Amino acid sequence: MTRNLNAANLSRRQCLCAIALLAPAITAVGQQPTAPTRTTELRTTGTTSLPVQSRVYRLEGATNAPVVVTAIAADPRGQYLAVSGDDHVIRILSAANYRVVHKLTGHRDLIRSLAFDPAGEKLVSAGNDGQLMLWDRGDAFAQLQVMSGTPAIARVRFAPDGREMAAVGFDNEIYLIGRTVRPRSVLQCDCNDLRAVAYREDGAVIAVAGRSGDLHLFHPERGELSSEHPLHKGRIHDVVFHRQSNIAVSVGEDGDVTVFDTRERKLRHRVNVTTGKLFAVAVLNSHSVAVAGSDNVIRVVNTDVGEVTQTLEGHRGSIAALAASDDGLVSGGFDAMLRRWSIADIVTYGARIADADGSVGR
Repeated sequence: MTRNLNAANLSRRQCLCAIALLAPAITAVGQQPTAPTRTTELRTTGTTSLPVQSRVYRLEGATNAPVVVTAIAADPRGQYLAVSGDDHVIRILSAANYRVVHKLTGHRDLIRSLAFDPAGEKLVSAGNDGQLMLWDRGDAFAQLQVMSGTPAIARVRFAPDGREMAAVGFDNEIYLIGRTVRPRSVLQCDCNDLRAVAYREDGAVIAVAGRSGDLHLFHPERGELSSEHPLHKGRIHDVVFHRQSNIAVSVGEDGDVTVFDTRERKLRHRVNVTTGKLFAVAVLNSHSVAVAGSDNVIRVVNTDVGEVTQTLEGHRGSIAALAASDDGLVSGGFDAMLRRWSIADIVTYGARIADADGSVGR
């Protein structure tokens, strides 16, 4: 049964506490930045003479009209892919053949964020309608719970243990949803128009970013801001952590990719990859990420050395979303196409070219 939480008659704090009590399934001071050790302009060690091939899939709406992709989430079990479109529908695709196996409806406006919990048991969606919806994989992705009445939400992510979610939107608040014992369930950030949130894998840090271009690091257990670091000239759109690592990678409207050590609080690399805007970043392996945005191109960045090792071309519109599984990178955006790229092809091919010119080791 779906539980509806109307926040019109509740304060935000009351609403968040209410969903925490209703969701046992989920219960599970500023420091100056260190000067960067390396700043580079675009240096590509790959080549486009033998481009990496992608498989292309088109999403179609009720009238066979193309559907613009707004968000993508990869199932950690490798069975499904969740994709939202500008028709406000979430499609659950089979990862084997990309056929639609479920259509999830209920959102009334643009869906900006999708995420599976680490166990792959639940999917969360959120967007411009101020609704955060939880979907139950074990019940054919039936709607499990709804939180409504919040401001528009730009990003929501599960904690590494799956017992909590963090959500940010177009104001300065970070909502922590799920745990019943928490000193503060709503954190305040010195930045409006928040677009990105990510948990470090040890759960000890939440990274938040938005309009200011600063990376804000919070201590979730204490509910306090730990430090702030100016990384971008303009809005940050996405932040991810490398797996089992202190390294956070961010992308923004300045076309830069930054590689930041959140334990040492040190900027490792800054790579300017485009004169356009970057909207999305996805982790490929322990030393590579994919980034994409308004110039229709995906770039693979080696975060160990701060260099672009490969470019992936084929989209004919801005790329709004990226998601990576163990074997594939999926991209989507304004051209209403999903493209699937083999991570083995990307990494192996990029490393082979890099070794050949001596720029990057394996």
